[in-house]
Parts: sequence; structure tokens; C-alpha cells
Amino acid sequence: MSTTINSKSVHDSLSKWILVDGYDLVLDLEKSSGATLHDGRTGKDFLDFFGCFGSTPIGWNHPALTDKAWLESVHGVVANRPANSDLYTVEMANYVEAMGEMAVPEGYTHMFFVEGGALAVENALKVAFDWKVRRNRAKGIDADIGSKILHFEKAFHGRSGYTLSL
Repeated sequence: MSTTINSKSVHDSLSKWILVDGYDLVLDLEKSSGATLHDGRTGKDFLDFFGCFGSTPIGWNHPALTDKAWLESVHGVVANRPANSDLYTVEMANYVEAMGEMAVPEGYTHMFFVEGGALAVENALKVAFDWKVRRNRAKGIDADIGSKILHFEKAFHGRSGYTLSL
């Protein structure tokens, strides 16, 4: 790489390769904290009402996620990202165990993990269609009825095939 990219040149550098139509700031990942976004270009702080479409629900640089011991414990997963439902790791088992103990409501026996909102929306649609068709069949109604879904118009549901069809 021949040039050094700094906060002032981020937008120019990116615009050579991609459509740059996002916010006119450069998120400083080191100086942003909690609900405060720090703009590396201007040095200004902003109250974060965006939350990256809900993917940063606990804010930026939460102390539990910047703890050195925790960072070391997840380093292998972060560096290699084994995102495959057919490969298992100790880290995955620890995560699933913790989620099962803390987040699974009584009466539920299994979890299903998806990466990203679009895939979660797609799976929710599939579950809704399946539920409706089964309910209709149980009532003796034609199985083809029940393939419509209620959704918000002009809302962002994701960038996958199913979600773009909404």
C-alpha cells in the first residue's frame, strides 16, 4: 500500500472503490465510548441515536468487551471466524451454554443462530409461512393460502433475497 490513510482521507480513499453515501463522519473506534460517537475528521462527539441498525445495543467500547482477559479468550474466534454449523469449538460451547442458561425462556429446548439481521428476518418469514400453512391445513383450508406476510412498506428489512422482496 503506497499511501497512509488517516481520518481526513477516509472518504476520498473509499470513494475510489465504493459508493460513499453514508454519514459524513469517520467513526473513531478508539475514542468512541458508550452512547458517544467520536468523529475522527472533526474531533466532535455525537450522541449515538443510530446504533448501527441495532447491532451496538450496549454502545461503543463497553468495559466488558475491552477487558484484556476477555479479548484474549476470543482472539482465536475473531482471527479465524469459524462460522460454520458443522464445526464446533470450546468457545462455541461456552457461548451456547451461557446463552442457554441466561437467555432461553422456560419451555424452549433449542436455539438457532443466524448471523445478521437479514438472515434473522428471512428465518422469521419462513417460520411465519410454515405456521400459517400448517394452521390452515389443520382447519381444512387450501394449503396455498397463507403465503402473504404483513410488513412495513419502505422499511429496511435487509439485503438478502427474501428481505428485498418485502
